[in-house]
Amino acid sequence: MTRNSALLALGFGAFLAISEVMRNWGNWQAWPFWLADFIAAGALVWGGLHTLSRGSSRLLSAAWGFTGGIFWISSFSHAEALSQGAAYTYASGPVPQSMLTLIIGGMLLAAIAGLMMSLSRRPIQELRSRP
Repeated sequence: MTRNSALLALGFGAFLAISEVMRNWGNWQAWPFWLADFIAAGALVWGGLHTLSRGSSRLLSAAWGFTGGIFWISSFSHAEALSQGAAYTYASGPVPQSMLTLIIGGMLLAAIAGLMMSLSRRPIQELRSRP
């Protein structure tokens, strides 16, 4: 399970970094918002690589926890704006708000799953011996 979490973190981190640039290109939101996403993306990639090479998932769990917190607030703030019929106040990008809210909700679920998988205990030898 920890190996799966590390692989998920690598894909999730890459997708997050690329999608953040695409979403904000030409209309960047306030820097604390996009900076947090890039920190999460970098932490996930670093944690995934560290787990795959050394077997320890502490950094990976911390990265998933940070990412889950970011997506928790983002998911519910987008959902609240949609339920009130208001456009979300940050950069909208090329994806409609309703679709973006679903994508962010799915990423929240993936972050929670990644965190749960990273917390599973496996012997280090088993992690290193798997293909």
